[in-house]
Amino acid sequence: MAMNDTDFNLVLRAKRQIHRESALRSFLLAGVCVTAGLQLFGIDLPFIYPLLFLILFISLVLNSDVIANFGLVTKRDLVKVIDRHIHNDPDVLARYAELKNRP
Repeated sequence: MAMNDTDFNLVLRAKRQIHRESALRSFLLAGVCVTAGLQLFGIDLPFIYPLLFLILFISLVLNSDVIANFGLVTKRDLVKVIDRHIHNDPDVLARYAELKNRP
């Protein structure tokens, strides 16, 4: 059985979500590095610490499966798609059962 449009959309949303999260992590890491560099040269910008903390806090809240799940693709959703496709293909299901029963 081939993937339907709902499954494809779910996978595409998950990929966009991963890309967005990695971009935000890169932005935060760059902000920390710039802040450390500024501190090294004796330049103190007091607003930058609360700004970085606020961005980090917001990203943690929005990317949390427990706190706020605003249209995010959860791991559970992806596992359901994988399970559905495993159980619809007899060859893959046999291989899955074989691997699952190994000690």
